[in-house]
Amino acid sequence: MQSKRRTFRFLVYGSFIFPLLSHAIDVPSTVTAVRLRNGITGGLMPFSDPLFPKMVSKVAAGDIYGAALLAADSNYFGSSLGRRLALQMQTPSLDSTGIQDNDASAFLLAHFIGAGGSVPRISTIWSESATYLVVDPNGNTVHAADLSTQDLANVDWTQMVRLPGQQDANGTFILVQHVGGYTTLSDRPDDGSFAIYGATAGTNLRMIEGIWEIATGLTLLDVASVAASPQQAPRFVPEYDPNFFVGQNQQACISCHGGGMSSLNHGYATVANIFDVTDNGFVFNPNPTTAMKKSLGSNPRTRNSVLTCNLTRVPTPVCNPESPDVDPNQTWDLSQVWAKSGVLTAMGWQGPTTGQGLQSLGYAIGQSWIVYQFLTQRVISELCPLGSFSTAEVNAIAAAANPWADPAGTDDLRTIVAKVASSPGCL
Repeated sequence: MQSKRRTFRFLVYGSFIFPLLSHAIDVPSTVTAVRLRNGITGGLMPFSDPLFPKMVSKVAAGDIYGAALLAADSNYFGSSLGRRLALQMQTPSLDSTGIQDNDASAFLLAHFIGAGGSVPRISTIWSESATYLVVDPNGNTVHAADLSTQDLANVDWTQMVRLPGQQDANGTFILVQHVGGYTTLSDRPDDGSFAIYGATAGTNLRMIEGIWEIATGLTLLDVASVAASPQQAPRFVPEYDPNFFVGQNQQACISCHGGGMSSLNHGYATVANIFDVTDNGFVFNPNPTTAMKKSLGSNPRTRNSVLTCNLTRVPTPVCNPESPDVDPNQTWDLSQVWAKSGVLTAMGWQGPTTGQGLQSLGYAIGQSWIVYQFLTQRVISELCPLGSFSTAEVNAIAAAANPWADPAGTDDLRTIVAKVASSPGCL
């Protein structure tokens, strides 16, 4: 109530700032338009912009959604909420703190607002093979990471340039079947991109778990399964560990490594065999040596012994002898456990359950119901964290953008933004 009183005083006593409101002010409609403008454009839209009185008029006519859509379709959305959502998606924590603009965030923003000659698309953010460059205020085409603080305040994100294909830090083109949309984009060391996060250290877990968590909002234990077999657990997970089959007051190793995101089948366990981070940055290795294959463990010096799993060694080798060797075809298969355990049903899975390569997995992820539902929940937390939304309303908003659930679905994040912002639960 106090914030509304301040807004009212600003509109009355500060009306000289925008003369268009100096006559016969419709206070309730203007207050609502101001709230939409502040939330969706971060306050970047000037009151003098012709769009603002149009928003007020739509609100006055009872079309609050139309007013919200005007703000979401404006250039200001890309510079504020759209950009913030893109930066958040560089880590599973979904926190933009300390994350700088990079090729991956520019790619996401291009899909959120429709840039570079492309239409807005949620469904292809994990699969499109393209790179989006930014036109700086001086007319130069640059990488997003090249933008200065001043450039960021003035850049028009709708004017991005789309380049087909993706390259790693060494200039090597990533084969299309291995492209993961924004998750495989990075043009320099430590650029804050998901690619740097996902391919640094660890095994396959960091990258593949990050993709699933960001796309679906599910956690490791949400997709763990007691129905997994040793053959589905990666070879680097030692079957001789006493926690392999029976955990100590927790899920057993096999539940997550065999039945969860990092399973040989479900998680596309060999994705990190071909991606790594070096001193130069994110690199693509189309023909990795055994020492490069992270699916055989974190330590490159022991990967050969894990691969061979010589059972005559003393002491007992640290490996899972029932796991098959590393799959050179980069196969993934969600049907063996997730379909039976109900995980795919929970995701509202629409795409194929088997395939090869990261791109085909990304296409399938982009068709699942949970992607649109989770994005709706994220937008709610940004625009109206204290709002009240029923499950039915969240699903209705998600369906408005989901072309796989509704033929009229727009596949456009801005539909979700406008629906959330105009909802009575957010007002």
